[in-house]
Amino acid sequence: MITNITLENFKCFRQVSINPKLLTVLIGPNGTGKSSILQALLLHKQTIGRRESRPVYQGDFIDLRGMLDVAPNFIDEIQGSSIRCKVRESEDPGIAYPLAFQSLKFVPAIRGMVKHTYPLGDQYAEHLSLRQGFDAQECQLASNLMYASSAIDKLSEALKRVTGVGLRAAVIPGREVEVKSQIPVGEVNVTGEGFGTSSLIQLLHQLIIAETGASVLIEEPEIHLHPKAQAELAEVLAETAKAEDKQIIMTTHSEHLVERLLLLVAEGTLSADDLAIYSFSKDEKGECFASEIEVTENGQVEGGLTDFYANNLDTLDRRVKALKQSK
Repeated sequence: MITNITLENFKCFRQVSINPKLLTVLIGPNGTGKSSILQALLLHKQTIGRRESRPVYQGDFIDLRGMLDVAPNFIDEIQGSSIRCKVRESEDPGIAYPLAFQSLKFVPAIRGMVKHTYPLGDQYAEHLSLRQGFDAQECQLASNLMYASSAIDKLSEALKRVTGVGLRAAVIPGREVEVKSQIPVGEVNVTGEGFGTSSLIQLLHQLIIAETGASVLIEEPEIHLHPKAQAELAEVLAETAKAEDKQIIMTTHSEHLVERLLLLVAEGTLSADDLAIYSFSKDEKGECFASEIEVTENGQVEGGLTDFYANNLDTLDRRVKALKQSK
């Protein structure tokens, strides 16, 4: 489990340091560096264990053009950048550190299953290659659902909790995999079901197959989901993390997801030590910053979630003015 991430001269950050907990939520406007935190970990993952002394910029998890992409904001000012991480203390830290990144999982924002069938691959893949593109990810995910069929029941139950729809996968003639949604009236091809269910398959699959103690990075878990489903997904993520000791680090724009996690702290399902919230911002020069929002034991946050509430208050203020003008 990752306990600290410190970046220097990486993407839009001159320097940033965060201390992830069991569940870590990164919030803030678009373009403020939330995804850069995940990208740094992916760069670290594809570099660790390689013989090269320099970072492996082009790999299965992230594809960069060297320093031009790593530090575009500071390319004229610096000689290099750095990514430093710490992991949970272990009896053998020499093994624990590389294992933490070897077991790291990633769920990208662009995900889903949009084809009626997929060719069955030759083998199961522990990690989905991002470099090969969205189509290759879909195909491998479909094959993984067949090769790791023991995870299907658990995945299906989690889907039912969030969207009310179950899941089944089967090999059909021609060595094709068909993924079906289970709805009250029977089964339909996954392409005929709402895209919210489709976008959750990869997310929940990666979470379920992650090893105990592993870290799972998730970009915008809430995409394509109704607010009620977003809140229910927060419960599934929290329960899985807590019960199976799986760390989740996620970016989100969903106040419904964050509010439900805070409610779980208030109810005692999570402790304040289980949840970290970091707010990201950017100055007029394009430099990004992150600050931790303190979570109290009763599920409140010091200073409130201004990133979300400011917009709500602005909308309320404009509505009141509009109502006054209409009289």
